[in-house]
Amino acid sequence: MRMDRKTRQRYDVVVVGGGAAGIAAAVGVREAGARALLVERYGFLGGAATNAGVLSYCGFFIRGDACRQIVGGVGGQVLATLSGLGFDVAPVRAPSGNWIVMLDPEALKVALDRIVARPGIDCRLHCTLIGAHRAGPRLDAITLYDHAGAFDVEAAAFVDASGDADLGAAGGVPAFAAGSARQRQHASITVRIGGVPADAAVDRTLLAELVRQTDAGASKAHLRRHGGHFIRLPRSNDLWWMGIDLVTDGLDSGDLGAAEQDGRELAWRFVELLRAAMPGFDRAFIAATGPQLGIRDSRQLATRYCLTADDVLTGRARDDAIACGCWPAELHGGDGGPSFEPVGGDGFYHVPLAAIHASGLDNLWVGGRAIGCDERAYGSLRVMGTAFATGQAAGIAAAQFARNPTEVGANEVRQELLRQGAIL
Repeated sequence: MRMDRKTRQRYDVVVVGGGAAGIAAAVGVREAGARALLVERYGFLGGAATNAGVLSYCGFFIRGDACRQIVGGVGGQVLATLSGLGFDVAPVRAPSGNWIVMLDPEALKVALDRIVARPGIDCRLHCTLIGAHRAGPRLDAITLYDHAGAFDVEAAAFVDASGDADLGAAGGVPAFAAGSARQRQHASITVRIGGVPADAAVDRTLLAELVRQTDAGASKAHLRRHGGHFIRLPRSNDLWWMGIDLVTDGLDSGDLGAAEQDGRELAWRFVELLRAAMPGFDRAFIAATGPQLGIRDSRQLATRYCLTADDVLTGRARDDAIACGCWPAELHGGDGGPSFEPVGGDGFYHVPLAAIHASGLDNLWVGGRAIGCDERAYGSLRVMGTAFATGQAAGIAAAQFARNPTEVGANEVRQELLRQGAIL
């Protein structure tokens, strides 16, 4: 939609960020009968799945032999749309033992375009948040920027699905990140390796020896000491390699750019070693990285309830639940790759409405990894399957506030979630 830049545009709800949480929020707004603007800085939707090469959806299915689905609603619509494009969305077991859905980024881009291409959702790609305007305990407008210049958009309510808590931070919501009380999780650079025949096996002993021989120097990037995991991708048959972690705050452009450059250099050097030493890799080449790092941890907003490790690890159920999470508490630090702590109870936990409502701003809700939580809870909550669930709830809560700007109740949000096919 072409925008008149001389006049402030107005929507019921503005959603910042076009990843899993943002897509779910925008559709949730629309299905609740309100009008949404979805803002995304890249020229495509999908978040980490398309902009960082994280080619799997985690958090849709409870760990265990039964493979029970725990995220429906908009997330389920995305899987169905991918299936309609001829893409296999059957869950597979990751090397960690958890169930994941493998992705093709180009198929996903088209699927997500189709999901948001419906009346009631305006989607602006190549558009970046640069400011927020606050009036007391509410946001009343945001400033966006594209190549044509800056412009303002008003809304009755907002959803921060930026991943890095950009909107909440711009609006003055207290935020917290790594520091003395909390260690930031490592980022990763994902690498697609082509030219390796389907029958070629990764010699794990040789892989670990090559890692020991590699001097990463004083860079921000390091190889996982066991070499990481190689997973065959559908359709392309490329290898998806998760073996390089990076230390970065994920926010400062100088720090983030240096980490990306170090990661690409290390990937290039190590694939050269694989080509020379690993049987079957003699024609291996890097097909793709990124286009940005996979940032796990940068900044979270203070919300009206802080989800805790106890909530996750005991599998706590709640009457005010607006989303289910089931991914283990996955923590990344050191050079050994992730550690996992399983979800207790029935294998899933509930996220309460207060956990997605920003502190200090009545009309801002949060979806995805920017939600306030402690370190171990964050290791579970941040994954894209759970982001679909929290994002959809955030969109519905925002739409209900836009219609009636008073306290939004969990029962009303839950009823609308169930009507939209969510799983609670």
